[in-house]
Amino acid sequence: MAFFNLGKKDTYGKQRRIEHRAKNLRISRTGGVALRTQAKVAGLTVTANTKHGLRMSSRLAKDTQVALQNGRFVLRGRYGRGPTRLNLSKSGVSVSTRNPLGTFNWMKPNRSSVKIAGIQLRGKKAANIQLFYMLFMLIALGLQLCGQVLNFILRGTGNLLAGLLSWVGSLPLLFNAALEQRRNRKIKSYLSRTEQLFHPAISQWTPSELRAALLLVLSGWGRGLTAQEAVVRLELHAQTLKSAPALDFTVEELNEVAQRLESVRTKHEGQVSAEPQAITALLAQTFTEEDSVEALLNADDWVVALGERTVLQEQLVQIFADFAQLRFHTTEANEQSSPDLAHKPNIATSAQPMQHSFAKHSSVQNGLINLNTASFEQLQTLPHIGFDRALDILTLRPITDLSQLTAIKGIGPARLADIKQAGVVL
Repeated sequence: MAFFNLGKKDTYGKQRRIEHRAKNLRISRTGGVALRTQAKVAGLTVTANTKHGLRMSSRLAKDTQVALQNGRFVLRGRYGRGPTRLNLSKSGVSVSTRNPLGTFNWMKPNRSSVKIAGIQLRGKKAANIQLFYMLFMLIALGLQLCGQVLNFILRGTGNLLAGLLSWVGSLPLLFNAALEQRRNRKIKSYLSRTEQLFHPAISQWTPSELRAALLLVLSGWGRGLTAQEAVVRLELHAQTLKSAPALDFTVEELNEVAQRLESVRTKHEGQVSAEPQAITALLAQTFTEEDSVEALLNADDWVVALGERTVLQEQLVQIFADFAQLRFHTTEANEQSSPDLAHKPNIATSAQPMQHSFAKHSSVQNGLINLNTASFEQLQTLPHIGFDRALDILTLRPITDLSQLTAIKGIGPARLADIKQAGVVL
């Protein structure tokens, strides 16, 4: 409804002041009823009002007006573009701020106004309402600011704690990385000295001999065995395991490489013996890019086939990867295969199938088992001899006296008597 501004909203979405303004009629609660008319005369605006009398006005400058009302000179103006403005009026200079409730005059509070449900109030009551409203808004603003500060502090504290926890969680990795770098620097410092211990020079070894050497180092030295003991172990598992990884070496070739490795690892005429870590790093640098991945994958398959990796084997695999510039890709937790390795250049990581050729050894004389020539399976038929002890017997060969069996863990005088009674010869 246009009458009395009912239903009309101001810029704050509130009911406009309830009043009626027609061309010549004004009706409001504070001004009462008044008739007015306005005309332009000689560049002046002349306004006649039954309540306020006669006024002549003119624009002096932007936002500034001069007037003569009922014989009094009036200078009026409003300056500023924000909610707070400077006012010039017949009562003097003042500063006012507009808000959703109305206007508060900072210099002359009694000239403040409040509009509630379209009804406008002025004077002291309006000033008190404005002060209460601004105090309420100030408290609300303070609470909001405190909430933002608290939120900032909590988020900052949370981010700090998350970063701290992440940093603490990464400390073991950083520590291990630092140890690995220090270890690799130490290995590099005596690689040349280790290389001089090889005769013939390791650079002259064939790819097959290099692969055999890596396999013996990882599967043998990595478990605390000699290279020769690793050969026996590989031979036995190649015969007994249906899913044994492939080999392309003969027993003779493996034994030849094993002798070379053990001679390098042994002190000769005051020379410092080479450690498995240094030999592994040297092998990694000797391999070609194409052969390094295949050789490590195949050797690691054998390591897993022979049992869980030892700490030393894990270390040797990592050293080989570092010096061959390989990187690891983790596999799914439920996969029981060796770690997937990929070279930084795009080199395939799958090893090609390789054939193995190992001759089986067995010997039974007059129903008696010969401990020096019996097969791995035949040794396990003896009392108290299982898989591990049969392997230990093979590593003891040649056996010249049955009492040598007591060097095997778990075989004492009583069990040795049972073995003799079962029928064995040398």
